[in-house]
Amino acid sequence: MNTYVPVSTEGEPHCLASCSEFSGQLQAEIVQATANKILGLMVINLQRSDRIAALMSEKQAGQLQDNLWQRLKPVLRSRDRMVFVSPNECWLMLPDLSVPALAILAAHRLLSVLEAPMPEENSHVYFTPCIGIVCTPFEGLNALTMLRMADNAQKKAFSEHQKFCVASGDIQANLLPENLPKVVAEVIEANALNVVYQPKIDLSTMRVHSVEALVRWPSDHPEYIPVNVLIETVERYGLVEALTLQVLNTVLRESSQWKNVGLDVLIWVNLSARLLAHTHLIATLSHKMDIWLTHPSKIGLEITESALIQDVTQTTEVLSELKRLGFQLSIDDFGTGYSSFAYLRRFPIDELKIDKMFVQGMTASLQDRQIVKSIIDLAHNFGLPVVAEGVEEEQTLLALKKMGCEQIQGFYFAKPMPAEQLVAWCTEFHRTHGA
Repeated sequence: MNTYVPVSTEGEPHCLASCSEFSGQLQAEIVQATANKILGLMVINLQRSDRIAALMSEKQAGQLQDNLWQRLKPVLRSRDRMVFVSPNECWLMLPDLSVPALAILAAHRLLSVLEAPMPEENSHVYFTPCIGIVCTPFEGLNALTMLRMADNAQKKAFSEHQKFCVASGDIQANLLPENLPKVVAEVIEANALNVVYQPKIDLSTMRVHSVEALVRWPSDHPEYIPVNVLIETVERYGLVEALTLQVLNTVLRESSQWKNVGLDVLIWVNLSARLLAHTHLIATLSHKMDIWLTHPSKIGLEITESALIQDVTQTTEVLSELKRLGFQLSIDDFGTGYSSFAYLRRFPIDELKIDKMFVQGMTASLQDRQIVKSIIDLAHNFGLPVVAEGVEEEQTLLALKKMGCEQIQGFYFAKPMPAEQLVAWCTEFHRTHGA
């Protein structure tokens, strides 16, 4: 049973000395967070009376803060970290949560402690705490953004007379800059976007034969743009070509040295529907291959299922030419669009990729499990291998393997990682699995 209780391990929760130290540790925890090790963050407004604060001496205020920390410590775990931002506000990070609900359970425990009167000399101090909560994962998240999201959640809870509020999509949207298209265009123009790589694991050989290149907003940028918003903005404001070319340039540059150190993998790059209809697409891709002295067979292009059927005749022509040049082709997010069996026969596709919404639900939903099995059988009937994305649990992995799925991609084996980490990760993975 999931519970949020103090852990009997060495060490104890720490009250850090400064906000900068807290932010640094928060950023480190964000990097380490996974689907099974969730990071929670709270911004806690103590709502102590300003009159009481004004009457207290600096020494009394410090003593009250110390007393408050001593009261909170027993309900925290050894890895939890707190910092007092002001006499009326503190931040608390909760690493290694198995589920986000544990952050809410922790909030209830904290509220019960904070709402009890605090003895202070000959009187008592009363707090009316209000808590904002945010939990990973949010793509492209950094410490500053996570704190802003938790702070916005706390303010929403206060305005709605609630004791706590969990950050959601609307709170995330409120953080977007008003001049969003301009900010995105400037980052693309400055070549500042990050590219990370997630391995695809072949289940029969336990080797990494390919990786997917994924774009990420720069973590050191003062604004925070989630990946889904970045892609939507790029599509809407005609920045698709610029984004794709930047990603492709980065991929070709970073991968140019991999083979020299023993890593020879196919790299999959996402190709949008808008770019698929671009008249200069084939010439542009060919030019990039020539510049980097790379053969197209080293690059795979993932096209979403819905993009394939916008203009079937043109799509067939473009894909056939890309295939003739040597590019590998994959249908991404299969199962969410409207393609028919006839399209699978018509398009020169090399693999199908099952959307993670079905994969992640297949252990709990018979319907999702049947959909996944049907897609795998369908692909095999057309002679196509299958990749399942979003695999996070061993139970899912074993079920997919039993169904005959060839490759998996997801947090179970690896989060997306920078190029400089990929070579070492693949080397260690192959060593550990005897591949």
